[in-house]
Amino acid sequence: MVHSRSTMNDIGRTALCANCGAPLADRYCGRCGQDSHVSLSLGHFLHELVEGLFHVDSKFWRTLRTLLTRPGALTDQYLAGKRNSYSPPFRSYLVISILYFVLASMFDTTQSREATIGSREMQASDCAQIAANPGWWLRLVPDLEQSCVRALKDDRRAIDQAMQNLLPKVMFAVLPLVALVQFWIYRRQRPLYLENLVFVLHFQSFYYMASTLALLLAAGIGALVGAAARIGELFEFALYLWSLVYLFIAVRRVYRASVLKTVLGLAALGVSYVIFYALGVAAAGLYAFLRA
Repeated sequence: MVHSRSTMNDIGRTALCANCGAPLADRYCGRCGQDSHVSLSLGHFLHELVEGLFHVDSKFWRTLRTLLTRPGALTDQYLAGKRNSYSPPFRSYLVISILYFVLASMFDTTQSREATIGSREMQASDCAQIAANPGWWLRLVPDLEQSCVRALKDDRRAIDQAMQNLLPKVMFAVLPLVALVQFWIYRRQRPLYLENLVFVLHFQSFYYMASTLALLLAAGIGALVGAAARIGELFEFALYLWSLVYLFIAVRRVYRASVLKTVLGLAALGVSYVIFYALGVAAAGLYAFLRA
């Protein structure tokens, strides 16, 4: 009967790894890292299932704690070579961003982007007029009138849902462009583009994580005392202020730049972020409009 994942050779004198067959000098295999003491049980099976789905381990929790409490420290340590203690930047960003966008869709925090004509909301009856006098970018849309009618039907639920699904992809395209601007600003301090991309990924991960906490707190307090919309606005304002202070400290720690260069660099970074994000949202809106 086999009681563990290791096997015995020469009547138990030498334990071999059941995975790769290497001799075992300790509990974990020195070649493949497999644990030789774990038996197949329901608890072990559930642990592997959760870890496989979310890859949540001590490294991930340490990464979250460092991101929240020590601006720029995670990037600084990662670029200095201390990488085994933390989750990789891209993996952390994916997990945190998925959690954020799921919660954001549940709490319906997306800002309303109602199309208007003059001071009134656009209706399906206006689509013929728009098709007769399209703007330059609307000329790219085939069968403009019918596309407009489809996009405006059902209180715009279809196009709003399409935009929610596209926003993670927009951010996925925007961040490398923002990192390119960051690289141009601080290329003397950090001469590699990937170093700047790691910084941008870490900051965006922090922002999503802080936003997730703000969503949960605003929802909880709003459910207790009411005025959920007002409380949400207050938390959003506080989050913006916190993010500015966090970003300033992070840039100073990672790039060792002067105060003046840090302020000017953050201004340029903020402008580029707004421009790239606006272009991304516009492209996503056009795509959602065409697919509605």
